[in-house]
Amino acid sequence: MKNACLFWKKAWRVGRIRSCACRDAENTDDDQPGKAGRPMSGAGCIGQRNSDKTVNVRGIDMNRLSTRWSMVGVFFLGAFIMLSAPGVSFGAVISVSGEVKQPLKLSSEDLKKMPPFSINNITLLEEKKKSTDPEKLMMVASYKGVLLRDLLEKAGMKNVRKFEPGVFIRVRGTDNKEVVFSFGEIFYSGIGRSVLLGYERDGKAIDSHGGIELVISTDVRSGRRITDVREILVERADIKLEAYLDKEKKVVRPHSPIITLIDGQSAVQRKITLDTLKILPALHFDDAVMTGDCEGFRGVYFFEGPTLRTVLESNGVNVSGKDYRRYVVISSSDGFCAAYSFGEIFNSRLGDNIIIAWKKNGELITEDGFARSVVREDSTGGRSVRRISRIEIY
Repeated sequence: MKNACLFWKKAWRVGRIRSCACRDAENTDDDQPGKAGRPMSGAGCIGQRNSDKTVNVRGIDMNRLSTRWSMVGVFFLGAFIMLSAPGVSFGAVISVSGEVKQPLKLSSEDLKKMPPFSINNITLLEEKKKSTDPEKLMMVASYKGVLLRDLLEKAGMKNVRKFEPGVFIRVRGTDNKEVVFSFGEIFYSGIGRSVLLGYERDGKAIDSHGGIELVISTDVRSGRRITDVREILVERADIKLEAYLDKEKKVVRPHSPIITLIDGQSAVQRKITLDTLKILPALHFDDAVMTGDCEGFRGVYFFEGPTLRTVLESNGVNVSGKDYRRYVVISSSDGFCAAYSFGEIFNSRLGDNIIIAWKKNGELITEDGFARSVVREDSTGGRSVRRISRIEIY
């Protein structure tokens, strides 16, 4: 940038010299003996013009016009040099906004200054339109870039502690494609180390428009891949959290004997009871570690219950289109909630990782309502919602 500025300053001086030279040539009085080639009084750029030497075409001063065009050329040349100078970036490639402490606008060069992360041999399969469609390999490639998690940490999360499990992240490309990630899969789960904003593929700079590609190595298929990332938006579920106030006032809300499932796309509402959960195929989670940000370590337990995927499919939620803009929010009566993306529910190599448990250590859950959500992969129990009252699909 410094070199570019020095060139611009020098170029401006050259333009001034050119301007002065032209004017001196115009002001030379060749008709006076002994004064040939000498500027008239007030020599220099400010001297009086010799009207006899001025070339006019239909009233236009051609000498002055030529001087101005030379200055225009210098201007554009200087601008080109500045744009081409190493380390100079113009315009934001990616914006990070929403529920963050410090909104960001970063160029690809800015991303390259952050701690790099590499993932080798990512297998990218086309997303199926029908379950019966054959698998189609797009490519197997190695990527270098920045973890989405690191970029979000750079911006800083506004929602912390009990507020953060209800957070979700939208990522958008220039073609208006949008996919969603939950806070938990990025910060609690091992998935967080697989969600990459890549700027190099197989050792070469990615040649898309902005050169930033979103890839997820733990996804089965590439439905959440975005080839030209432009925007990252952080949001939180619009549910009022009263858990802290309840704790302060020592209020224990009674649990509901029914869980209400609401599909925002189809407006379908279903009622889920303990008997409803019992008839669904169950999955067993052994050695589930429960550690909360507020409560600390609570223990290691065995849980049993159907997967969240099974609960959604058995209640008529349309998942055939694999719309990765969608997400699920599970909440309790005190407003504590947790988000889960369609990607982690339906497209993860980690398998069925989220259950709605109705058994704990071989016995019916009673102290926390009749069901709670449990995520085996999460490093903390932050997304374990007790006393579930609602399951909403957005």
